[in-house]
Amino acid sequence: METLASPIYEKIVSYNELPENERFIWSQFLLSQLVRTPTYMKYESEARKLFGITEVPKHCRVGCKDCMDLYFVANRDWCLLLAHEDDFFVRSDNPILQTGFIELPDTCLFYPLSPKLCFVACSMPSNWNAFSSKPNETCGYQLPKGGAHMFNFYLAKAAGESLIISPNDDGEIAEKMYGDILGLYPQPPFSLHVLNGEKPENAFESIRKIMSYTDGFEYPNWQLDELEPFYQRSQSAGTA
Repeated sequence: METLASPIYEKIVSYNELPENERFIWSQFLLSQLVRTPTYMKYESEARKLFGITEVPKHCRVGCKDCMDLYFVANRDWCLLLAHEDDFFVRSDNPILQTGFIELPDTCLFYPLSPKLCFVACSMPSNWNAFSSKPNETCGYQLPKGGAHMFNFYLAKAAGESLIISPNDDGEIAEKMYGDILGLYPQPPFSLHVLNGEKPENAFESIRKIMSYTDGFEYPNWQLDELEPFYQRSQSAGTA
């Protein structure tokens, strides 16, 4: 997957638009990042035990090129967030921050590409159809000073156990800031559920219980008030 995604990554970080086939490959790469992390595999394993699931999955966990989930990423609007010259983005052992179930229009995905650049698959309007709508061209937004720290807060909070910070940005302040919130609420394994008409709040309650049981901690409701939903905007980046 990395071999296929590497040249596409280079295109994105050099601000080139992707053709449709490469958007789907990149979407496949992103979704693979969600399911091969230690926390996802821990929750998945515990869920299999709790529900007595023994059958072998039909598709490889690191990305299925024919899975319908790809449409829910490839056909969203995309944008790139550029950190202020004094700021940076962090990455964690849960490299993708997914705000909700992939089937829901207002879900978005954040994926830091470098210390200065973050990729976003944006929230979409409520009438969005992932299988027929065509996305806008990718937009780029310059964040104001301090703007990246809000994203870093949630990226660090949704980590498993570790955070990656460029040596140029590391220091006592960063260690204190991110050490206090590291892994407080790991990235929920949303893809353990397919909604199929089920109410999202019921599906998430099942996921919350799996996480709480596995970690021996009663997690509250998952809330990303400052990040969700996150729409592509023509003038500035932000929440709506």
